[in-house]
Amino acid sequence: MTTLMELLEFDDVDPIKCIYHRPIGSKYVMPHWHDAIEVVYVEKGDPGTMYIEGQKYDLHQGDVYIINTRLIHSFDTVILPNQRVVTLLVSYNWLQHCLPKTIKEKSFELIKAPKKDNQTIAFSQLVELINAIKDSCSHDESEDDRLYQLSLEIQLIRVLVNNFMVNKTVKSEVPEVIPQIIEQFQRDYQKDIQLSTVAKEYNYSYAYFSKFFKKYLGISPKKYLTFLRVQKAAEMVEETDDKFSKIATDTGFPDEKSFYAAFKARYGQTPYEHRQSHSTS
Repeated sequence: MTTLMELLEFDDVDPIKCIYHRPIGSKYVMPHWHDAIEVVYVEKGDPGTMYIEGQKYDLHQGDVYIINTRLIHSFDTVILPNQRVVTLLVSYNWLQHCLPKTIKEKSFELIKAPKKDNQTIAFSQLVELINAIKDSCSHDESEDDRLYQLSLEIQLIRVLVNNFMVNKTVKSEVPEVIPQIIEQFQRDYQKDIQLSTVAKEYNYSYAYFSKFFKKYLGISPKKYLTFLRVQKAAEMVEETDDKFSKIATDTGFPDEKSFYAAFKARYGQTPYEHRQSHSTS
């Protein structure tokens, strides 16, 4: 079950995981957080939008974002062949173990591009290292390849620490009730959730509840729940041979018609077309 906190597993040595997002069309990543520093590099194109703690950022070619640990963030993107995004996840436990004093007193800061002139060279080095790590991860690994990849990762962390940290700690500004509501949605999305009832459980009117939720996550609770169900349905479409009527029921849609409409609105194709495109990719 997907939860608000994404559980990431790092091995004892390797501090970085690299994800090179393939062109799969529309991709919505639900609001989540994790015990890692996330580095997002827009290698090519203008793939869409990112939210960090409710703040909206339009993604453009050449942008680099550093997302500090435990900050709620999400992505609403369309990744086509002329668009590429690279994500690096840096283990927070590794940083705490190797750089305890630095990590305790400082946080990372980089949104889009460097703010100071003296960061320009470091920014170019950072982009170069991101690309090198991406390329090294796609190769068959000999022991020498492994050593080279680890050396690149340590160099990247050194560039980040020496050039893109500030003397302040960062804490999530999202009220604790938001994660509670999201966890409830994640737990019960297969059920008939009445949002007005959920609002009353937290002593909110529905109007205030919807506005409050959207302020921090960038989308209304109704849209969040629909996106969550569609995302779960897409996973089942891609990974199983289940009938679409069963998938609709298992992901909380009231009927097959509403499932088809929500799925096509989100992915630009029917569930059948989506399954066919993934079976041939």
